[in-house]
Amino acid sequence: MSAVIAPNEVRAPAIPRPRLGAWDWPLVLLTAVLVVFGLFMILSASSSHADAVYGDSLTFFNRQVAGVLLGVGVSIGVTVVPWRWLRAVGYPAAGLSFLGLMLVFTPLAYTANGATRWIHVGVNIQPSEFAKVGLILMLATFLQRNEGRMRDWTILVTAGVLSLGLIGPVFIEPDFGTTVVMSGLVGVMLFVAGLRWRWVMGLGGLGVLALFGLAILEPYRIVRLTSFTDPLADGSGSGYQVVQGWIALASGGTFGNGLATGLAQRGFLPEAHTDFILAVVGEELGGVGLFVFLMIYLAMLWRGVTIASRAVDLYGRLLGAALTAMLAAQAIINLGVVVGWVPAKGLVFPFLSYGASAVVVHLFSVGLLLRVSMETRAHDAQEG
Repeated sequence: MSAVIAPNEVRAPAIPRPRLGAWDWPLVLLTAVLVVFGLFMILSASSSHADAVYGDSLTFFNRQVAGVLLGVGVSIGVTVVPWRWLRAVGYPAAGLSFLGLMLVFTPLAYTANGATRWIHVGVNIQPSEFAKVGLILMLATFLQRNEGRMRDWTILVTAGVLSLGLIGPVFIEPDFGTTVVMSGLVGVMLFVAGLRWRWVMGLGGLGVLALFGLAILEPYRIVRLTSFTDPLADGSGSGYQVVQGWIALASGGTFGNGLATGLAQRGFLPEAHTDFILAVVGEELGGVGLFVFLMIYLAMLWRGVTIASRAVDLYGRLLGAALTAMLAAQAIINLGVVVGWVPAKGLVFPFLSYGASAVVVHLFSVGLLLRVSMETRAHDAQEG
């Protein structure tokens, strides 16, 4: 006689646990190409400066390699921990991000190039880089728990207050570029969660006006906002970086001058290995090399869009869309700064520019995208 199963003993079939074979391998391979290419360019762009300042031409390269290794480890870790744990880290991640941002206003703060955006704890860490992902994880958790309630104004107000808890300290640092990116991410996530585009555009317009009003309160921001319109007017002052970037891009021509042969990074172009590394790519590899790199980056972003669109639930869609938007926004702004379309923002080009904190965050973001894809494939396998 067969056993009788009580109703409370009935269990829904579990979704198969994702395996490494379920990774989005195109995303993995594209990211690997970008990271390796970035390491080569950082070595080429920074060796002269590192040798002059530290007596070791590999200083920045070695630091970036350490960041890449840590980022790869974190990225792999994201793909193996239980999904329910990742869905529960939103608020703790935001809390840790807020704590890191507050440390920038303590004696642990580290200042470089007139900006205080780092903390020094044996190594320099930029909390605002981690705050971007902390914001995404927090809002994804909040909006998923309030799915279908975007017409409730209290949800919008709460989302705004939660976001300001991380965006406010970043603006005060000050880090205007990251403030703009984080504010845009809030708009993207609200739209994906169901807020009508008219509301998103309206709130975005108010946000732009507010940021502009706050920006003009500081004289140095006014200079940045106006000098980019005509860098040649002050080519030896506020427009110096942009002008030198133009010279580097123009001197590279179609096929470039060859790796490690450019002049821009030999003291002529400040921040050649960070904010303006695209100019070094253009000088050494030419327009063709720069175009190929940008196409690879676009392909990586397209994989992110595909993963977000195929996610099985709102949480996955929010993560996928916001993480991809973050990587896209930073690349667009950095490119705009180099060619003189937008004011200097201090934002690096993901996977290409030097910045250990940034590369850890960007690889962590790729790990999250991979995990969203893995959950989708596991769900599809169960449905099939």
